[in-house]
Amino acid sequence: MKRILLIVAGVATFVGVVYVFWGGSDEATSSPIGQFTRVEQVTRGDLNLVVSANGVVQPINRVEVKSKASGQIEEISIIEGQVVDKGFLMLKLDQRTTRNDYEQAKADLAVAEANLRQAENNFGRSKELFEKSLLSQQERDASNLEYVRAQAQLVKAKAALASAEERLADTRIMAPISGTILTKNVEIGQIIASGVSNVGGGTTIASIADMQEVHVETSVDEVDIGKVGVGQRATVIADAYPEDRFTGQVERIAPLGKTQQNVTTFNVVVLVRNMGGKLKAGMSASVDIEVFNQRGVLLISNEALRDPRSEQGRQIMESANLTIPVDSTRPAASAEGRGAGGAMRERFANMSDEQRQAFRERMMNMSPEERQQMFQRMGGGGEGGGAPRRRPAPNQENEVKWRLVSAKKDGAFAPKLIKVGVSNFEQSVVLEGLTESEEVEIVTISRAKVAQEQFNERMRSMNSFGGSSSQAGRAATGSGRR
Repeated sequence: MKRILLIVAGVATFVGVVYVFWGGSDEATSSPIGQFTRVEQVTRGDLNLVVSANGVVQPINRVEVKSKASGQIEEISIIEGQVVDKGFLMLKLDQRTTRNDYEQAKADLAVAEANLRQAENNFGRSKELFEKSLLSQQERDASNLEYVRAQAQLVKAKAALASAEERLADTRIMAPISGTILTKNVEIGQIIASGVSNVGGGTTIASIADMQEVHVETSVDEVDIGKVGVGQRATVIADAYPEDRFTGQVERIAPLGKTQQNVTTFNVVVLVRNMGGKLKAGMSASVDIEVFNQRGVLLISNEALRDPRSEQGRQIMESANLTIPVDSTRPAASAEGRGAGGAMRERFANMSDEQRQAFRERMMNMSPEERQQMFQRMGGGGEGGGAPRRRPAPNQENEVKWRLVSAKKDGAFAPKLIKVGVSNFEQSVVLEGLTESEEVEIVTISRAKVAQEQFNERMRSMNSFGGSSSQAGRAATGSGRR
């Protein structure tokens, strides 16, 4: 029993000490529990924001090489990784059959040319004899027919020779583009099928791609995709070359996201200049997309900023008699940029209660077509009766916001409206309202301090309850002794 009383006394002493230093100080009575205040200066520096993602290197123009001719491979002059120029001889097929066809076509052409010369001579003699009335009309027509047939045979022979020459050339497969041999799928002695006449698409001989510029395909989380835009600068670091930095830019952003395990991502393609040819297809790489990078700007901590449109911000604005200035230079404030929805809301806000009620009744009695026409008249539809066009999202680097700060003025801190620009997770750019080295007050809440105070309160309650029980027990014991 004595040991239990000693433990209770120790706990009571600890709670008392904690209360004196944490709960019973003058600071605790003057400011909320867990609230701390510090002063910082507006500084000048650099501010940037990047969106990071992982990606895979992909060739831009990848071509699968197939043969127009069928046959057995006699010679191969390519290996994987070899850099070739357009027109380079990649492989050669057996040419015996195609060369025989070519030689026969050449012979047929020579015969057709000789027949044409003979038919032309016969036609000339028959013409002279007909003019001297030594040849009948029928015989002259027959000679003319033979001459025309000889001309037709010559045309056919030339066409057959051209086809045979093309088939012979098709046995020599040339590189269609300049690039790097990515894969080689055939060997000497293998019989390949034509990619033109074969139903299955023919045999793939090799794949070739120009690797001077490559694509890095990344998946950006939907939380960050709003910050990414086409044309933004990107830095690519391949896992195989961690010390090398490859620069590129965002080329396109997929309009449709992909959801896997409740995580939605969007495909972003970055165009990268493959300096030194180090990047190879299929390599893994990390990509840092530069959202903005501003140098020598005024910076303020985000902890010092308050939104004037929040509930707390409105209270501060009212107490300090502050109003947000109307900025006519911003596109969002123009009637043209607001569209039909913005014009409708502005007009509805300026109505009296009776006008609003009449407007609601009028809207309820309108057909969908009449409502659409009214939206167009109010500034959103444009000519031709089309639907209101959405205003494109503003460039984040040019984004401007009004924020409240507690700035030092005449030796005391007072609320002040400032204009800020882009921001990362820690700081924002000051555009207007503050100067360098000007002091601002930052008020933070310590969750650990709040939790400690809650713990102290529970300990006080337990101590109070335990003291009452102990007194009751001692009273009962004393009465028993008496």
